[in-house]
Amino acid sequence: MLWLVILSPLLIIGVIAVYFEKKSGMQPPDGSKQKDNLVQVLNQNDKNTRF
Repeated sequence: MLWLVILSPLLIIGVIAVYFEKKSGMQPPDGSKQKDNLVQVLNQNDKNTRF
C-alpha cells in the first residue's frame, strides 16, 4: 500500500504533463517570420565579414 501513496502523485503529475503537452502542441513554423529572420541573419553576416 505504501507504493500506492508514493506513485500516485507521480502518476497524477505525469497525466497533467501529457495533457498540457497535447493541448499546446507544436505548430508548423510561420514561413514569413522565417524569411524575415533569414534576411536579418544574412545582413548581419555581411556586416561581420567586412573588416
